[in-house]
Amino acid sequence: MLSQKDFVRLLNIEINLIKMQTEGLELEDALIQPQPSGNCMNWVLGHLLENQIEQLELLGAESPVERSLLTVYQRDSEPLVGECPEAWQLPELVAGLEEMHSALVARLGQMSAADFEREVIYRDKSMTVGWRFLFNLFHYTYHLGQLEQLRQLAGRTEKLI
Repeated sequence: MLSQKDFVRLLNIEINLIKMQTEGLELEDALIQPQPSGNCMNWVLGHLLENQIEQLELLGAESPVERSLLTVYQRDSEPLVGECPEAWQLPELVAGLEEMHSALVARLGQMSAADFEREVIYRDKSMTVGWRFLFNLFHYTYHLGQLEQLRQLAGRTEKLI
C-alpha cells in the first residue's frame, strides 16, 4: 500500500495540474461543452471538489467546503449548459480545491499506517480506508485527464505537460 507521503506527493501533483490547466481561462471557457456529449470544465472541477470532500470525510475529518453548495456537480447531475446560478466561478472552484488540498495534506499528516487498514463499507462492499482512498484518487485522476481536452476546446492548445 502507498504511504501517506506517497499520497501527499500525488495530491501535490494533482493540485499543480489543476492550476496549470485553468490558468488564463475565463468562466465562458470553463462552460464549453464537449460534443457530442460530456461535461464542461466547470462541472469537472466542481465534481473534483465534491470528490475531495468525500476523501476528507473518509479520513475522518470535516470539510472546510460545504457539500450542499455543490449539488450541481454531483455524480449523474445534468451537464452545466450556459448560465447556471448554482455554478461556482472558476477562481472559486480553484480556491476551493486548494483549500481541500491543504486539508487533505494536513489530515494525512495526522494519520498512521494502521488508520488505512480500518475496514469501511462503501456501496454495500467492505474495503479498507486505504483502498477506498486509492480508488478515489484514481477517480480524481481520471477527471484530471479531461481538463487538458477541455482546455483545448477553449482554444488553449499549448503543451502544459
